[in-house]
Amino acid sequence: MKRLVLLGGGHAHIEVLRDLAAVPDPSRHVTLVTPGHRLAYTGMVPGVIAGHYSVQDCLIDLASLARRANAELLLTTASLVSPDAGKVACSDGTVLPYDVLSIDVGSHPAVGTAKGVDRYAVLLRPLERALVGWSGIFARAAAGKVGTVTVVGGGAAGIELALAMRYRFDVALRDETVPHVRLISEAAGTGISEGAARKLRRRMRRTGVESQAGSAVTEVGQDFVRLENGLEFATDAVFWATGAAAQGWIRDSGFATDKGGFMLTNLNMQSVRYANIFGAGDCATVEGHAMPKAGVFAVRAAPVLAANLRAALAGLPLTPHVPDPRYLALISTGRKHAVGTWGELSWQGRWAWHWKDRIDREFVERYREKKA
Repeated sequence: MKRLVLLGGGHAHIEVLRDLAAVPDPSRHVTLVTPGHRLAYTGMVPGVIAGHYSVQDCLIDLASLARRANAELLLTTASLVSPDAGKVACSDGTVLPYDVLSIDVGSHPAVGTAKGVDRYAVLLRPLERALVGWSGIFARAAAGKVGTVTVVGGGAAGIELALAMRYRFDVALRDETVPHVRLISEAAGTGISEGAARKLRRRMRRTGVESQAGSAVTEVGQDFVRLENGLEFATDAVFWATGAAAQGWIRDSGFATDKGGFMLTNLNMQSVRYANIFGAGDCATVEGHAMPKAGVFAVRAAPVLAANLRAALAGLPLTPHVPDPRYLALISTGRKHAVGTWGELSWQGRWAWHWKDRIDREFVERYREKKA
């Protein structure tokens, strides 16, 4: 019996599980290794923070998906892969042998040399933990114990979160308890087209989100953030939403990586060094086709990854997947309004939010168990 191990319950692997459930094969044993029973869908998290969705609306049940795919579910994380031995060492002490391995473990927010982040900030990833952290911040704010919330990170994720928090505070709390929201970044609008970035910066000004751009955060304390330029700001809560950083065990396992430590793959999504190991999503970079670390690329690659894992287990030819750098981005702005971008084109409106809402709801529904 061939053994397929799926490391991580990310946006690519949920499609692999759906594919395995659709076409069962008793000749393989599948194990899903992931730290939690559920996956929070990235696209809906700002909507949860803004109050447009419940937490349940954005959750995908990994345990249910695994059961339908006849896959064993192991609630832990990988700590090291031994490619030559064909084994995965897990943080709970389990050692899993495999014939084919697929890695979709996402990334960590980039912290760099900043001090105190792990201790005093709520990290955006993993998303499930970030939602718990937000729940605590909101409860403290409702009790009048939060005067300022600081979001660190000037990309789409950081701006979305800051605007979502601003909106939620404004509509849910009494005037005397509404916290101030501050965004700190080296440049507000990083990785976004200039037209969309201007629209988002204008939205922040209109809604009262303070923007401090031009200097990185060097330290987070219990009640302050300190910047590289020497400025220090008082804050009662910090949400860390910077760019992606690789998980250290990927490089430690001997995989070929890019300069950021992300696993290098070929167009078949195979490790460039080990033909029976595949990678997709934020944790991997296609050699010669570096893309932004955005969930859309994992979603696009997922059907081909599912087909290639089947082919690898059966010893059949693989199918290449050439990433397309163009993608639609719909960035919510707190209220039911969004800024959209495609390449250098940008637009905004309530209709853009409803478009995003339909796309997001349909995506989550695709992986829910259908009732008889």
